[in-house]
Amino acid sequence: MRDGIQWMLGPEPKNLSLTWTQGVLQLFLRENGEEYSLNSVSNLPIPKWGGNLLLLEGTDTTNPNCLKGLLWATPFMDDIVRVAAFSITAELQSKGYGRMAWNSFVGSAIEAGFSKVQLEVKASNIRGQEFYRQRGLVVMNELQGYYSSGLGYMMRGDLNKY
Repeated sequence: MRDGIQWMLGPEPKNLSLTWTQGVLQLFLRENGEEYSLNSVSNLPIPKWGGNLLLLEGTDTTNPNCLKGLLWATPFMDDIVRVAAFSITAELQSKGYGRMAWNSFVGSAIEAGFSKVQLEVKASNIRGQEFYRQRGLVVMNELQGYYSSGLGYMMRGDLNKY
């Protein structure tokens, strides 16, 4: 792990400044190849809780260039929490940051009374799918047209399996 990089609780997306929202959009485009609008990010119903994490480098949280990743999850159904976004810059992938965020999120979700997790992942994101499979998630169905760049999968699993 690199010094000065840490996961922190994030504000609700609707409370992000324009510059920070643009930083999130750049992260999504650069790492996932998906382009979203300012409104689509600002209107995500992500509460301020342990499933709202930002990976930041350094201590200057006024600078959106310090954003290196995020995990955004939201209550979905009675016992299901949905991961709406999970992205880490390429240079920090496979260095344990994803595992750290996932473990923290799972602990918060279980504490909040959730027993299952659901998410969407691009079919071309083999590393992401493997990460989720290692945590007990399975592909439930294909998502045609969900991603502008191709096929996706909806995955679901028990939180207490990992």
